[in-house]
Order: sequence, then structure tokens, then C-alpha cells
Amino acid sequence: MSARAVSTKITRRRGNVLPARRDVVLYAITLFASAFLLFQVELIAAKALLPRFGGSASVWTTCMLVFQLLLLAGYTYAHMLSERLRMSTQVRAHCVLLFLAVAQVAVMLILWTGSNSSFAGRLPGTTQHPIAEVATTLLVCVGLPFFALSSTGPLLQSWFVQLGGGQATYRLYSVSNAGSLLGLLSFPFLIEPALSTQSQTLLWVLSFILCSFATALCGWRLRRVPPTAVIDEKKEQAAWGRWPQRLLWFTLAACASGLLLATSNFLCQEVVSLPLLWVLPLALYLLTFILCFDHPRWYKRAIIHPLYGVVLLLTAFSLDARNFRVQVVMLPLALLMTCMVCHGELSRRKPEMRLLTAFYLTICAGGAAGGIFVAVVAPQIFSFFTELQLLLGASAFLLLISLLVEKESWFYERRIWLAPAIAAGALLTAFLGASAIGSISKVITDIHFYWAVGAAGLLACVAGYVLSRRKPAGFVRLSAVQLVVVTVAVCVSLALYRSTLPESGLIVGIRNFYGAIRVSRGSQGAIKLEHGQTIHGYQLAPPDDRVPTTYYGPDSTIGIVLRNHPKRMAGAGTLRVGMVGLGAGTLAAYGKPGDYFRFYEINPAMVQVASGPKAVFTYLRDSLATTSIVTGDARLEMERETARGEAQNFDVLVLDAFSGDAVPVHLLTKEAFDTYFKHLSPDGIIAVHMSSRHVNLEPVLHAIVEEFPVEGRSTFTIEKPPFKNNIWMLFSAHHKKLEIEGLNAIGQAEPSDAQPVFWTDDHTSILRLLRP
Repeated sequence: MSARAVSTKITRRRGNVLPARRDVVLYAITLFASAFLLFQVELIAAKALLPRFGGSASVWTTCMLVFQLLLLAGYTYAHMLSERLRMSTQVRAHCVLLFLAVAQVAVMLILWTGSNSSFAGRLPGTTQHPIAEVATTLLVCVGLPFFALSSTGPLLQSWFVQLGGGQATYRLYSVSNAGSLLGLLSFPFLIEPALSTQSQTLLWVLSFILCSFATALCGWRLRRVPPTAVIDEKKEQAAWGRWPQRLLWFTLAACASGLLLATSNFLCQEVVSLPLLWVLPLALYLLTFILCFDHPRWYKRAIIHPLYGVVLLLTAFSLDARNFRVQVVMLPLALLMTCMVCHGELSRRKPEMRLLTAFYLTICAGGAAGGIFVAVVAPQIFSFFTELQLLLGASAFLLLISLLVEKESWFYERRIWLAPAIAAGALLTAFLGASAIGSISKVITDIHFYWAVGAAGLLACVAGYVLSRRKPAGFVRLSAVQLVVVTVAVCVSLALYRSTLPESGLIVGIRNFYGAIRVSRGSQGAIKLEHGQTIHGYQLAPPDDRVPTTYYGPDSTIGIVLRNHPKRMAGAGTLRVGMVGLGAGTLAAYGKPGDYFRFYEINPAMVQVASGPKAVFTYLRDSLATTSIVTGDARLEMERETARGEAQNFDVLVLDAFSGDAVPVHLLTKEAFDTYFKHLSPDGIIAVHMSSRHVNLEPVLHAIVEEFPVEGRSTFTIEKPPFKNNIWMLFSAHHKKLEIEGLNAIGQAEPSDAQPVFWTDDHTSILRLLRP
């Protein structure tokens, strides 16, 4: 083919001329693979970092922020290349980048597989600045490969336009997101259960090398594109468009991205911070991208907008009622509908091909801004997870703005029947939602608010009808639809705001990298400590303030063990007790003169409320035992103590990090128990609190009994709500040490039929252990 013929084909790419079928297939497969690998490396890297920071849910949020910033850098790089360089130069520059990225992953793989260091030795220094440490580790280990993959997507689509792709290029965006979705879903359900971490890493590196070759081949296919054609295309490009349009792109993307991270953070704080719960919200987020950019038929405003309004109202009520079982259903639905709205409006506003990379760059910048707000800004300005409600409310007003700037939207309808339909729907949803999600007593208490929602809607309907019939002098003519919709949006925002208000009696509210804690004063002067929606401590008012309560009462398993330990019964001396997890320091109440109680706590906020002269809880201050607190991840600190020859020789080691919130699985692996037994006296007892509401840890602990030469005993205590089924499992090398007076009275936990699940540092999967 002559250069003239090729040039003619290039200039006709906005018409019916399409690239060759083999080029379409090659580009689609390469885009799919690069997106697949992009999200796979996110999960692999984030999971590897979890143990370093105590399994905190904020690890994933911070990782997502770093990856979004790298994605923004990659999109900027792709945009600058496509704007400023000839096609051949673009291909050569990107091939050099891919070569450097392949070299980096090869070196990191050799260092990782060749390392024989301990668990702690493979990880960086301290956790004083966790966000900075997470970011630094990710940049050093996977920064360049991720940057190369993130830039491959928009760059290949820009090249595809030069082959004559035209508007069909946006279909490749859906293909790319489909690859991302498959990369997410395949990890927790296929790859993580089947492969060890080292095998996952090796497979990813090999796949990345193949993907790099495919990308280079895509560039090679452009060798016949004349330089003049590319230059002409660049000369045709104009400015990005008006600033209001770009600002709307940016804010819609930021709202969806921020809500994704806020939802993930909320769920991981309450259940477990593992790839499974990272994947589900992100999969919903990507699904909306796929649908909205595939074809306009998937985003029908007449269907999506009413569903979005109903889900938003019900979500507001579930957050207000603080019903986690309902929230775990409503929040993903709210994320799905909100992202459908944000990405649907983005898709309706996608520009012509000359602004393709600029459009993607703006969306990516908005996504990064949403991540910065949730991961960095929100923890500094909010004491609780207020950003979730704030972003839900912001999405409603962004939708209103999107409708307002489009004169053909239904927002400008003047059909009178539509307004009462919206008002009646809002009123019915408010009443039914409040009745179903909250308790009847709460509905009666708050009935004034819910009736206010309906009354405001009806009043707006009447006012809109009057204003639509006549136009008073000096007034803007508004339709009933506009007034009702704005009123409902305001009422939903008020409902969301109500859910952010703390309970009465709040004393302290602290939020940091490890979550949000609240200390409040209840009835009769008692003080309650909550981490997320889980109670971690409860202290009665004087003179009963030294009485242990909640999971640690005198008749609980751990209470009986510490009161009737064989050493105490035989008068053989004092106890050395280690505790993984401080909480309110309740267990210190069991201390006797001469005893030593050593607490390991990773969250500085817990240390602040439980110790020191200004502590809210006084268990540690009033304890008769000598107490100390080691700040940091318990397992890492114990490994370092072992390396220094400082075995603690505990008579009782209490593992109390599994009674709710995120379950740090790295504390239950074979290697973890190797460390625990090194710090245990020959006759010592390990007591594991496994009353997790969401994860059944019994199969994991039974696997420990089979692996180590120890005896195990499961016990449960039936206590006052919400502390019923307070389940503990005891380990000891000698069966007689578990025959403690009083344990038989509280009962044995019935063993489950589940097969033991053996966890190691290189292989953990929690999918089979989630409670229904």
C-alpha cells in the first residue's frame, strides 16, 4: 500500500473506515491483559502489606490512594506523549519504559524469593508514619510496573484512533474495565485460594513480561502511519472545552471514587481487611464503568434515577439506625447506583476523539482527588467516618447540577403528575424505610423528622403547582418537579447528616490510620468504648469501677483462667500475662501484687484512652499488678523480642484481636503461633478470643491443634446482650493445665463440621470462613 493510500485511510477514520480485524483483536487483548494485571498487582501488593500494619482497613485505602496517584501520573504521561511526540517516538519511549519496568519486577522477584529473613525482617522499620511507609514501600516494589501498565491503556487507545478506530475506541474503554473486573474477581475466588503468595507473584511477573511484548507489537503495527497524518491530527486539536464542562467531569469522577474508598473502608473496619472485601466494592465500581461506556442503553435516566433515589433514602435510614446487617446490603447498593449515576453522566458528556486522552486524564485526576479526600483529608477533619454520608449527599447535588445544565433533561418537565409522584414516593419510602430498618420505638421518637420529609415534599408540590400556573412579578418561574426534587434532595441530605451525629454522652472521639474509636458515658455513669460498631470496653461507675465487664467478666472463660490459674490455686507464685490487644485495659483488673501484665497494642488512640494520668478508663491505673504497654503490631514486636533473646515466658498469653472489626489474619498463621510458643512458659496457656461476628475462626484454630503438639479446649460463656456466645479457645502443651476449676460450669463450645483450615504467611484464604 502506498503512503498516499495509507494517508487517505487515516484521514477517513471518522467515517466508516475501521482498523483491520487483527488490529482490533490485538489491541483489545492487550488492553484487557494490561487492565487485568493492573488490578491483580494492587491486590497482591496490598495483601503483602497488611501484616506490617496490624491488618488495618486503612492499608487498602492508602494503597488505593497511591495507585490512583500512579494512575494519574500514567494518564498524564500518556496524554503528554500523544500530544507532543510523533507516533514513532511515542512507541520507542513507551518500549523503553516497559523494559525498565520489566527489569524492576525481575530484581524485586529475585530479592523476595532469595530472602530467608523472618516475617518482621522482610518489612520496613516502624509504624510511626503508616501512610508514608505504605506509599514508600509500594513505590519501591511496584511503582514503575504499575506506572507502565496505567499508561498503557490510554496510550493504546490513542494509537487505536490513529488506526481509524473513531468512536469505537470508547468500546475499548469498556474492554479495559472488563479486564480490571476479571482481575479483581478472579483473585479472591480463584487465585488466592489456589496459589501461594510467591506463586502469585511469579505468575504475575511472567504475565507482565508477555503483556509488555504485546504492547510493543501494538506499537509496531503503527509503523505505516505517516508522520504527517499524526502531525495534522495534532494541529486539529483544540482546547479541552469550557472549564465548567471539565469541572463537572472532575467532580463526578471524584465523587464516585471517594465513595468507593469510603464504602470499602467502612466494610473492612467492621468485617475483615482482606482482598475479598476490597474486591466487591471495586467490582461494582468497575461494572458501572463497563456498562455506561459500552452503550447508552445501560444508563436510562427514567429507570436509574428513581432507583437511585429510593436506594439513597434507604441507605440514609440504615446509617441513622446503625443496623450493620442492613448497612452491609444497602451500602454496596448505594455505591452501585451512585456510580451508575456519576459514570452515566460522564458517559453522556464524553467528547469527540480529539479530546480522548484529556477526558481520561480529567477523570483520573478526579478519581485521585476523591482518594486524597478519603485517605488523607477526612481522617484529619472528621472524628468518625463522616465522609461516607458527605459523598452520598454530594452525589445527589451533582446529579441535580447535571440535570440543570442540560435543558433537555426531565428536570425541566412541566407535567404536573410527575411532582406528586416524586413527593408520594419519597414519603412512602421514608415511612417504610424507617419502619423496616429502625426499631418501632426509634420511628416513634423520630417521627417528626420523617413526617417533615413528607410534609416538605407535599408543600413543595403545591407551591410548584401554583408557580407553574402563573408567574408572579419578580419571581422566577419554577416547575413543581424542580421544587419537589430539590426538597427531597435536601431532606435526604439532612437524614444523612443525622446519621453522622454522635450518641449523647460522647466523651472522646478519635480517628487515625487504625480506625475510629468513641468513648461515651451511659446510664448510671458507666463508660463505653466502641471501635466502629463493636464494643471494646465497658467500665462501671465507682465504687464498681474495678469490676471487669463485657467479654472479660469474672465468670467468662478468660476471667476464670486468670482467677483460678493452677499457679494461683497452688500458691506457687505470681503470673506473667501477655495480652494482644489493649482495649480499655479491662484484664488488668485481675492483676495481683507481684503479677506482670504486658499489653501489645498497635493503635495509639487505644493507648491514649486506657493509660496515663489523663486516661478515661482506669483499669491499668488501679491494677495491683505491674503493667506495661508495647506499641506496635504484637507479632512483629514479639519476633523482635525473640531476636534479641527477650522471651517473655508468659503463663497466659491472651489473643484478643478477633472479637469484631477487622480480623488480622497474620496473627493466626503457623508462623505466628511459632512465635507465640517461644514466649510461653512450658506450662503456659494461650487463650484466643474468637467471638467474631462475621468470620468463623474455629477451623483455623483446630488446624493449629493438629499442627502443634498442644491440647485445645473451646469454651463459651452466655452473658447479657450483646455479649452472648462469648467464645474462647485455650491451648496448652499439657492437658491438665486446661482443667481449671470453674471452666466446666460455663460449657464447651460445640465443634463445627468444617474441615480444619491451615493458614501460613504464604497462603491464607478467608472465603470459606465468612459467616452467613
